[in-house]
Amino acid sequence: MRYLKAIAQDLGQTGQANTVLLKFYNDMLCLPEQQVGIAVAVDHTGDALVDFAMAGDIDLDGRFSLRDQHLLRAFTDVFLQLNWFNQGGNEQRYLKMLAENYHHDGSPNVVKLEFHEDCTASGPQTLVYRAAGYDGDNDGIFESFTNSDVDGNGIADKADKELIRRLIKSFLAFDAWSTRLRS
Repeated sequence: MRYLKAIAQDLGQTGQANTVLLKFYNDMLCLPEQQVGIAVAVDHTGDALVDFAMAGDIDLDGRFSLRDQHLLRAFTDVFLQLNWFNQGGNEQRYLKMLAENYHHDGSPNVVKLEFHEDCTASGPQTLVYRAAGYDGDNDGIFESFTNSDVDGNGIADKADKELIRRLIKSFLAFDAWSTRLRS
């Protein structure tokens, strides 16, 4: 199983996230998880939009390209709207995203968003809450979403569902969720 661990940090101590780390993992049964990619994005201006991005090969196509940069910016611009970030440079609060393919046809049916907050830097993972999107008819369009307050404003509403939809769309664009072999 592959998954993404997205970490937002408030390095400038401004009360809002300005740095995002994306860590891509491959987690195989009975083996330690393996980090297969990393990307960094920075919002210098405080407008919740990426000003600087260093992506690497985050779509796992074997090349560092402009496409990697676009994918990083698209995901990070949405992720910064969640208000789920760490004070300073720690990584205790993060979003874990993974896709499930129940039909085994190469197309995901469920994308899970798990919001974690560890009590200590080396402590166990603590799942704070979850959100998910579902493609019930396996047509590639996610039409159903959990009622979750992902933007942290205290209300689970249409804005939250739109954020979940946009996060899922930008996550799936990485194509890193898939375990199929690249040519």
